[in-house]
Order: sequence, then structure tokens, then C-alpha cells
Amino acid sequence: PVYYKYRGEALVIMNDQSPNKINENKEKVTCHTGDKKRKFPSPVFPSSSTSGICDGNVSPPSETINLINFNKCANNDHHDNNDVSKPKPKKKKTKHLNPQILDLRRTIQKCCATNDFNTAIQAYQTLHVEQEVTMEPQSFYNLLNLCEGSLGGERGIHIGTPKNSSNVVKTATAASMTPATSAEKSIGEKSRSKTFELAVKVIAGVDREEPKPSTVKYTPSQRKNYAFKIKDEMDKLEIPLNETAYTALMRILCQTMNNDLEQAEQLLSQAEQTQQCKPKLRMYSCLIDALCNEKNDNLSGALRVWSRMNQLERKNKHGTVQIAKIEPTEKEYCSIMKCAVRVGDVQVMERILSEIAEDVLIPSSDTKDTIISWFQSKHSIISASHTTAKTKSALNSVEKLPLFNAPSMGPLQYIIEAEDLKVGTCDENNVVNSSSILPRWEISVGDTIDTKNGMLQSGCLKGRLLKPVELNHQAWDNMIEMNEEIVVKGEVKAHGKISKFAGGGKGKKRLVPEDAVKKRVQQWDAFKSFLMETVGPPCNGTATTENKSNDRKKKFDVVIDGANVGYYKRNFVHAPKHVDYKQIDWVLDHFLNEGKSVLLFMHERHFGKQLMPKWAKAIVQKWDDSNLLYRTPHGSNDDWFWMHAALWCGRGTMVLSNDLMRDHHFQMLAHRSFLRWRERHQIYFDFGGWDGDKRKVLLTKPDVYSRRMQRVDGIGLCIPLPKRGDENRFLDGSHEADDSTPIEETYACINLNKTSEKNDGSEN
Repeated sequence: PVYYKYRGEALVIMNDQSPNKINENKEKVTCHTGDKKRKFPSPVFPSSSTSGICDGNVSPPSETINLINFNKCANNDHHDNNDVSKPKPKKKKTKHLNPQILDLRRTIQKCCATNDFNTAIQAYQTLHVEQEVTMEPQSFYNLLNLCEGSLGGERGIHIGTPKNSSNVVKTATAASMTPATSAEKSIGEKSRSKTFELAVKVIAGVDREEPKPSTVKYTPSQRKNYAFKIKDEMDKLEIPLNETAYTALMRILCQTMNNDLEQAEQLLSQAEQTQQCKPKLRMYSCLIDALCNEKNDNLSGALRVWSRMNQLERKNKHGTVQIAKIEPTEKEYCSIMKCAVRVGDVQVMERILSEIAEDVLIPSSDTKDTIISWFQSKHSIISASHTTAKTKSALNSVEKLPLFNAPSMGPLQYIIEAEDLKVGTCDENNVVNSSSILPRWEISVGDTIDTKNGMLQSGCLKGRLLKPVELNHQAWDNMIEMNEEIVVKGEVKAHGKISKFAGGGKGKKRLVPEDAVKKRVQQWDAFKSFLMETVGPPCNGTATTENKSNDRKKKFDVVIDGANVGYYKRNFVHAPKHVDYKQIDWVLDHFLNEGKSVLLFMHERHFGKQLMPKWAKAIVQKWDDSNLLYRTPHGSNDDWFWMHAALWCGRGTMVLSNDLMRDHHFQMLAHRSFLRWRERHQIYFDFGGWDGDKRKVLLTKPDVYSRRMQRVDGIGLCIPLPKRGDENRFLDGSHEADDSTPIEETYACINLNKTSEKNDGSEN
């Protein structure tokens, strides 16, 4: 049903597919919203229809009908008698506003829908400047966004489409397209209410007259002048600028012909000191793009902005300084890398390429093309005398950049000895003309691979093997520390208390009583004592199956997420609420028969009398007797326990779970390291056919190689390309590859060819 409100009465539109049945003889109409029930005064129905509209026998004027949300109608107009909570303060209704203020607001809102800057600025000049009509702060912010022109824009770096697209109202649209039933036809066209027709049009969106955008064009300089006049007016009225307004002004300055970048940096400093503005990446991204474009090529300036992002600190309302540093994404890395290619800064190129290799599992096409352009440029081959000269790099002029802990992707240049060069092959900067020498970089795109052993099957690196890429020791230690900090304190200190996914349990952050926090700390200390007594001191990722320290007592080969195994394929109708203890037991037996050391984690609630069936007691008792089970306490998330145990044990310890661990991914500051850890240490499972009284356990273990950018034989470079179905492999973790990408795994490869002749053909 779709609900309308008119003159205090509830107007209800029903269709034949609605689960709610309306009885004309009842005094109350009961409608369902989830698990709640609301009762409304029964309206009067047309006698000739069992599925029509309640219009009180009189069709109200169509222009006075307001479409409202049912939840809002239920919660605001009809309160439960049992609701004892304090009512929220009512907002000022639009009918109490000056009609001119309301008209100005609506005009600017409509202009935002079509990016009609001309109409919006005329309304501003006429109503606010000339007639002195009060303008609301939000209207100022909207107008500044119109001055900028892009209305937010798209980042446009990732391949594929967003995984979770925006939802639209489908039921109402479907209702408008559903053929009329016999009951509806009996009403006849004349008796059908105009209100119903209008409602269907509003729902389907066919009766909305969208304003047409103006054809008047404004230059960037004109938009800049208007924007800063509006800013001056806001300063005069003491209306603070928020992040959206500052971003719009920053983009305007970066888009003008003169690129007022100095003024943009001053505005950025002002934004960082404004309490009402919480800086976001887009504020810095537009400045980095402007500094790195072909007109400016200001590589040092772009690195300074990156340094500011790393040093960003903010004060809360209590005056406490909080760390709120912002990390660049692939888009910003790619902009800096393009600039480094043009100016030939090999140190910056190597640093950014190494950052991308560490942070991005699957680079975008734009990033891949930029990397290839470096090896096609004149800066990729130099003379030996050039390396001995003082090489100036933008990295040397910028301080306080993030610490560089990623493995280097260098070298990115091939050095030609002086005696091997011919006369005239170098320019005044000792840069070699690569077309005049025999050694050169070979590039091949779309190379295939044998997924069983990681051997490349085609291209310039054919026959070479890809290797597994593990976490470095510092990243491993950071993950252990962050995992414990989130569990004990509910957040990571470096998050600056700004992450909404910072709770010790799953989901959004919620307040935890002080007593509960103390209890959680005690439970966590008991868990660490268990690990110390059972395993020994924590490992920083250096221990392997061959390297056993004297301090380590036992190393678990597999850590099992018991709830994930027990609830696997248990979401059918009338499924029991408890986990399938037999499925868990099959998995345990599978690993024990292979001679593996196993530790099972399950929450304490799975063993309560009301949940666990009697037949499962013998199975659980077997786990306890064999010291295979660790019961996580109430008030804690069991996922953090098995993850910490796996990290504590070090390399070689695998995690069995089909969980993609998205809550871990967003809560942990080192989410990029987490993705790499998950790629190398997670085993997926399934169940096959029956083997006696058990089902076969089917495991999908990590590949013998890592599908990510890596060096091959010290000089070759291998870049993975997107394939269909890729998910959570991009930098922001929220995209997936669409159907336009190939279904097989392919790579772009770069290798130095020292033996080929100059005229032996072109690139592969």
C-alpha cells in the first residue's frame, strides 16, 4: 500500500498484490510495517470496489495531496500508548516560513537537480541581494556547489560498477504497471478517482515536470567571481563554511585558467582550522590533480599536499587533539605518477609504484597505462654518467611524508655503460635515446597464466613463475596491535574516533558501559594467557613451519571459525536456530586425519541449554576432551578471537571460514595489509557427497602465487588485469568487475630485452 495524508485522514491505495486485507465493516484498519502493527481510523471506501482508494467519498483537489512515508505517518501521527519516550522537538513547518524564503530555497533546489546555475544566481540576485530576502545556510551551500558546476562529480578511477547500487521504489512502480483487475475494471474510467490517477503518476514519475537547464554558459572566471561574492556574503552573515562549501571553492580555484593554486592552498589551511569543516579526501584530491596536470607539473607541490594529508590533526569540542590523517587512493597516486613520468623523476615514480603495489590488489586501466608509459619514455634508460651526477628529486624537497615500508618495485631504469654508447645517443642531460640502442623494454598485455603453478604462458615473461607476496614484519605487528586495540578499547587510536565502524563487536559503534569494558579487558587478558601457555610468545610473521623457536610450545596449523561452518547453508525455511554441530565435527575430523593441529572458536551462547540439542552434547564433550575448542565469552565478538590467534601463531597458520570479513576490513586502519593477509591465509570450504555417515569436506586453499603486482627475476614487472567477478580487490573495497572484463586471469608484463635486434619487430 501507498499512504497519503490529507486533512488528517489516512488515504490508502491498495492493489491486488497487497498482503493487507481491508474490511469495510471494521472500525479500524490494521496495517503491517515489519513486525510492528499500527491502527488507523477506517476511511470510507467506494462501495463498488474492494481494492481502491479511501477518499472520504469526496476526491480532494489533486494539488493539495502530499505523498508521505508510511513509517513517518505511523510514527508521528499515531503514537503507541506504550511509548513513554520523550517526544522529539518538532521542526519548524514550512507554512510558518516567509513564502519568499521558501520560494528561494525551492528554486535553488530545483536548479541543483539540472545544474542550472543561471536561474539560481538570478534568484539569488533578485530575492536575496535586491529584495533582502533571508537565505538559509543550506541554500548558500547549494549555490556554491552550483558555482563549481560538477555537483560532486565522479572519481572515475575504478573499473567495474558499484556493488551496491542505489535502491529505488519498485513496488509502487510495479503497481502502476500492473494490469487492472476485474474489480478495478468494474469501477469504470469515470468512477476511478482522480486522486488514484495522480498517485500512480507521482509514483511512476511520469507527472513530474523537470526544469530544463539553462543554455547560458559561464566561464570558470565568472563562476569564480560569483562564488567568492557568495563567500563574502556568508562571512558577512557569519555563516561558517562546511566541507562541501570549501571543496566547491577549492575546485573552482583549481579549474580557472590561471589555476590560483596559492589561493587554493590558503583556503585549504583555513578549512583545516574551521571547526564546522571535517576535511575529506576530495578537498585535497582536486589540488593534487591541478598541481600534477600538464600545465603545472608541480610535483613538489603535490607531494606537499600529500604530506599535509598525513599530518592532519583536529580538535574536538573538548579541545582534545585527534589524529585524522587522510590516505590517498589510487586516483591520487595515478595523478602523481603521471607527473613523475613527464618530468622524469625516477625516485617519485619508484615510491608511488611501490605504494600502489602494496595498497592496490588490482590496478585500474588508467594506472596500468601510466606504468607502461614510464617504460616507454626516454627516462627509463640512462647512461652511467647520469647516475653519478646529482639527481634532483621532488622527494628531497618535502618532509614528513608517510613512512615508506613497502617493498621496492625498483629498479625502473636500465643503465647503459659509457663504452657501450654510440656518439649522439645521449642528450645534454645524459638521457639515452632508447630508439638508437639495442636493449629496450618489452611490453606485452593480456598474458595468460597457469593457475595451478603460477607460470606465465605467454608474453615477454613467458615461462617465469609468480611468487606468493607476504606481509612484511611491521605490517604484521601493526595488525596484531590494532586487533587488540579495537577489542579492548572499541576503536583504533589512529582513527581519531571518527570511524563509525569502530566497535569491538560487529556493526556500527555503540556505547559500552564502563563495567562491560572492564569485563571485556579481563576476558581478553585470559585469552592472551591461554595463547601464551598453549602457543608461546606472539609471532611477528617471521616464524614458519621450518623455523621453530625454543620459546614456542605449539603452533596451530588451522584456526576454525566454528559459527561460519555451523551455519553454512542453514538459512532454509524452518531451519533450526542452532548451528550444525555435525558439520563442524566433519571439518575437525578432516584436518585431524591429515595430521593438522586445529583450534576451534565458538561463542559461549552456542552451548546454552536452550540452544544446543541434547544429541550434540557428546560431540562437544569430545572437542573439550581433545582441547580443540575455545569458547569465546558473552559480550565479545568471536571473530576477533580466532583472527588474533591466527596472527599470534604467525605465518603458516590458516583460517577456515567463508566469511569475507568485511566488518574487519572496515574497522582496521591497516585494511590494505588485512587484504593481503586474508589472500594468503584464508581457506574456503564446501561439502560434497556422502561418505558413509559423513559428507566430504571440500577445501579451496590460497593459490601458490599472489595475484598482484610484483617483480619477476629482479628486472621484470607483472601487473594483474581485472577479470570478471573480481570483488573486494580494488582499493576502496566496494567495487566489482563487470561483464566487460575477460573471464580468465591475464596480466600486463614488462621485461628488459637485451638480446633482440633493433629492427626485429614491434612490441608484443
